[in-house]
Amino acid sequence: MPPSLKDQALAFLEERASLSVIFNALFHHDVPGFVNPLDYLGEATAFVFINQAVTGILLAMFYNASTTPVAGATAAYHSIQVIMTQVPLGWVLRGLHYWGANAMVVLVFCHMLRVFYVGAYRKPRELTWIFGVMLLGIVLLFAFTGYLLPWDQQSYWATMVGTDMPSYLPFIGQWVLELARGGQWLSGATLTRFYAVHMLVLPLLLVGLLSAHLALVFKHGQSTAVEAEERGRRDPEFKKTLVSFWPNAIAQMSIVMLVVALGLLTLALLFKAPLLGPAEPLNPTHYKPIPAWYFYGLYYIIDIVGRTWPGVTPILSPIVIIGLPLFAGAGLLLVPWIDRSKSPEPATRPLLITGALVGVAALVALTYLGNGLASGGVSNVVVASPTFSGNIEPIFQAQCAICHSGPTPTAGLDLTSYQAAAKLHIWVAGKPQESLLYEKLTGAIPPQMPLDSTPLPPGAIQTIANWIKEGAPDN
Repeated sequence: MPPSLKDQALAFLEERASLSVIFNALFHHDVPGFVNPLDYLGEATAFVFINQAVTGILLAMFYNASTTPVAGATAAYHSIQVIMTQVPLGWVLRGLHYWGANAMVVLVFCHMLRVFYVGAYRKPRELTWIFGVMLLGIVLLFAFTGYLLPWDQQSYWATMVGTDMPSYLPFIGQWVLELARGGQWLSGATLTRFYAVHMLVLPLLLVGLLSAHLALVFKHGQSTAVEAEERGRRDPEFKKTLVSFWPNAIAQMSIVMLVVALGLLTLALLFKAPLLGPAEPLNPTHYKPIPAWYFYGLYYIIDIVGRTWPGVTPILSPIVIIGLPLFAGAGLLLVPWIDRSKSPEPATRPLLITGALVGVAALVALTYLGNGLASGGVSNVVVASPTFSGNIEPIFQAQCAICHSGPTPTAGLDLTSYQAAAKLHIWVAGKPQESLLYEKLTGAIPPQMPLDSTPLPPGAIQTIANWIKEGAPDN
């Protein structure tokens, strides 16, 4: 009986591409019976990248990268409105892309921490680590260039802050700024450049780096799996606990990806991707420029420097804005050569592991503090028994008084003092859920306040709720 068409096709591919050799190299090796899910952070990140590619292509079918006036806004902003309100499930599609962008930043960072912890940057995996560091930079550029595309208040002013950072580079700073913006200020040229980089340049760079990264991973093997195989050759009893990568580890990996997929879908369904009012370059509403969240740490350091040593801010700002990221990036690239220990075990690298922990803790703390600063300097700490003068009035002054400064149609409700606000009955003593103030801050009654700005931190909203529960006293 002659071979079937399927068998002939497989034989053709096997002879030309050696598919069985590739398959065996990728999937037929032993791994521990239960792999730590953290070892699959790289695969989870790759899965999110696929999500970004698919949702990005679908969004591009409806997006218009233009600042031409349309319906009282720009074509870019209007196209996002159309996606959110008229395209079937468009708001879910945008939500998956929005939360996927944030997830990629977090997952790449966590994957790098895991690789660092297990010492998988050591010989012969130095290049694998270097490509991973470069991929982190590409992911940050992806998030940054995509942030501007909605052309709303938040994205416009965040990009204004972000693109101002290269201006601190000595000698070439102004040239880099104008290259990024297409001029001195954000304009249609900026949007076109960001869209081109986001859709064309960065995907090519990421695919190239990711391919090289994965090729090296396949060549040298996953460090924990290689160590398990080596131990299995030395210890027959341990070898009995090993299982084949296919299908055992593949099943575990699929579960991790399923969890990530369900997480993205849940976030997209429960928390719509934000879209504030259209960008206003003249800023007549005094919107406070804030950077994207992954710049909050730098944002907070610069603010502290400016308030503590205003006279030396021009000198320190370039060091903070340019020096710190370059120092951190160089440190990451040199990790394989900084580590001189002979074992990948964390216990043999106490100084390096401690330094990494301190660095991560500092980054998380600065990002947290920067989030409070980005919310108008409002603290995200919950106060159990707040007072008006000590806890509530500062929130009103920082985030509300800019609009609510008098009983006029344009100024809105007057929140400049306890007496003025109390006359308006915007809170019901003891009942936050029935108070207009609380419902506006949480968005239960749209539009959510502060209007055209970042919502108050959850801790600040809870502090206000606690104050109302206690009867909203004037003390």
